[in-house]
Amino acid sequence: MLKSKNMLTLKGQRPTSRSDSVESDLLLWWEDFYVPVFEYILPKMGILEGKKGLELGTGTGGTATLLAKRGASVIGIDLLPFRLAEAKARVSEHNVAESVNFALMDAMHLAFPDNTFDFIISKSVLVFTEHAQTAKECYRVLKPGGKAVFIENMRYHPMVWLYRKMFLKYSTKLRYFSIRDVETVGAEFENLEHREFHLSAVGALFWRKCIAIPALYRTSLRLLKAIDTSLLKCFPFFKRFCWITAMICHKD
Repeated sequence: MLKSKNMLTLKGQRPTSRSDSVESDLLLWWEDFYVPVFEYILPKMGILEGKKGLELGTGTGGTATLLAKRGASVIGIDLLPFRLAEAKARVSEHNVAESVNFALMDAMHLAFPDNTFDFIISKSVLVFTEHAQTAKECYRVLKPGGKAVFIENMRYHPMVWLYRKMFLKYSTKLRYFSIRDVETVGAEFENLEHREFHLSAVGALFWRKCIAIPALYRTSLRLLKAIDTSLLKCFPFFKRFCWITAMICHKD
């Protein structure tokens, strides 16, 4: 349930403070579609207070900021210097600069010792890398008992596939995920949990991107999300046609 314009309370938690909520403005883009993903992964990541984390492809630092507000110390890496400059400004704006550091680094070649981090997280990053190599590096630098969380774009959603073909010419070079790719990443770890999101719900974007009618957008998004929940529960096969997958990989 929405608490305010930019805050959404996690299911099963009592809204005691700002750190107990997902601040959708920190999710940067497609926030309506990423909030339920973060509602899924954050409880599974457990208590973050005092934990040391790594964010791959930190971009403008939104996710790193969100995690730092929950008590974690985070290192965010990226290959774009101007993004890191924006990320530094963001963590300062949210008063968590002491908890977040940034570095120019390739996710496939991590310059950290083995067993460094309690958790690793990324959002739309592995599609730019060779999946197995990145997963191996993440396993190496993750502490025993740690978790790597990868939120990625899937390959076979019909509407998203068409959009990429028409408007994202560089998309042919990206390694979007199939269920088999999810399992390939998971095979580098001792245990894998994953959940797929947004099948019919993507259709609500018509009322946001094509004909902007906010009331219809919100109503249709809510209805289509409910339909997706039922469809994916009754027909698990359809998960391969979703837009987003969230993988939680465990290292023993």
